[in-house]
Amino acid sequence: MNSTGSRTRIWIPAAMLALAVSGFVYGQACGALSSQEKADAGKSVTIRWLGQSCYLIATSGGTRIVTDPVNFKGYHFPKGTEADIVTVSHEHVDHNSVEVVAGEPLIVRGTDKGCLEVNAIDKTIGDVRLYTVPSFHDPGMRRKNAIFVFEFDGIRLVHLGDIGTVLSEDQIKAIGKVDILMIPVGGQYTIDGAGADTIVKQLAISRFVLPMHYKTEAFEDIPRTVDSFLDGKANVRKIDGNTFVFDAAAPAASMEYVVMGYK
Repeated sequence: MNSTGSRTRIWIPAAMLALAVSGFVYGQACGALSSQEKADAGKSVTIRWLGQSCYLIATSGGTRIVTDPVNFKGYHFPKGTEADIVTVSHEHVDHNSVEVVAGEPLIVRGTDKGCLEVNAIDKTIGDVRLYTVPSFHDPGMRRKNAIFVFEFDGIRLVHLGDIGTVLSEDQIKAIGKVDILMIPVGGQYTIDGAGADTIVKQLAISRFVLPMHYKTEAFEDIPRTVDSFLDGKANVRKIDGNTFVFDAAAPAASMEYVVMGYK
């Protein structure tokens, strides 16, 4: 999207983020996961798609991360949903509705207000390490976007935000080995399906690819649906609902595309 939104709750540029206290036990104030969300294994990770590029991720230790909170068009952020950490890949209105997240989360902003610079972030918060990798929001390379890399439960999860180009060799090295990739596929405002296919090959994902930022009934301004991206792909898992639970300790048999619904 081309319009930006400002944030009113907490602004944490990279310099201030470096002073954050890492000893606080995040997740204790967020409430326990429901029994449905708990797997039998000791490292149960829950990922819930909340529309567009917004996910609620819960580590096995109970830390809750919200990525790119959306409360725009037909996407409505669930009232009362709490988080310990909120990340914003760039300051556009369909990605930075931090005010709708309940609780007192640490807000981690990937870019400045004008999306002209990516904030250099590398921080451990509770059981989660997160860091940014700079990228471009659009093929014309006019605005910036932060790739967020999360490490927890022995896995590396990468949220590409509104990336607009395929990856460079430097970006591939900075990201490292990837277990789970959250990638836009809708085109126009981001890479399209062909660009997403290229990035998946560049990163050699070991576990799951989660398509995001595509055309839905809630947001019809994006050109392409997820089905156009999945066409011809055999290793697709479609979740009945918007919640995906997996055991981070279980070995990955092969890479799968995981698609959740929005509700």
